[in-house]
Amino acid sequence: MEWQKFEKLQYLCKTNEEANVCVVLFHGYGADAQDLAGLAEVFCFDKTVDWFFPQGPITVPIGPMMSGQAWFELRVSDFERISTDTVADQSFQPAMIDVLNQVSRWLNRLGKLYTHVFIGGFSQGAILTSHSFYRLNFKPSGLLLLSGFMIAPSQFPQLPDELKVPFFQCHGRQDSVLPLKGARKLFEKLESMGLKGQWLEFSGGHEIPMPVIQAVNNFVNPLLKNQESVSS
Repeated sequence: MEWQKFEKLQYLCKTNEEANVCVVLFHGYGADAQDLAGLAEVFCFDKTVDWFFPQGPITVPIGPMMSGQAWFELRVSDFERISTDTVADQSFQPAMIDVLNQVSRWLNRLGKLYTHVFIGGFSQGAILTSHSFYRLNFKPSGLLLLSGFMIAPSQFPQLPDELKVPFFQCHGRQDSVLPLKGARKLFEKLESMGLKGQWLEFSGGHEIPMPVIQAVNNFVNPLLKNQESVSS
């Protein structure tokens, strides 16, 4: 793994000269780029893959004398709403729009370099993914929404056909950080926009257990095979 930078966005990456597939995974609130980097050794895809793990630009406190990174800030009132329902619908703050625009510019660059680009994340990273993909000027091969959640539903646009991409979403039934109800609402919203989703509920909390790893493999590999057949 090595650190690289695009504009103000820092990221860890693991690349191979022969790869035409890449996977981008955004970390969750209070973590950092290294938090999901170990997944590069866990997933088992049928093609050589380049891995990208971006780092959130905002430093947030996570405990006494401890801090982590985030993509956007959640106010205390937001956490209170999350504990029972979805975050109240609202327009994004300027700082969030800046992050989305910067992430989108970087992803568009990757879209020119790779035949297949899978975009995803965990927790806040999945939320970021859900509001990033529709800003792109290319069609991702698929979305990986791991323990995501619905926020700002009115911000989702009417999608052109080329952005109605397949997506995988999972959530733990005992997730006390981002409750299952809000995750289901995100899934329903994306499907109502014309995306075709795969849903996995697992017995567990705010985590990425082995059944999720296996399910992601089963989601990605057929897409790689099908898209290879179309291109040939």
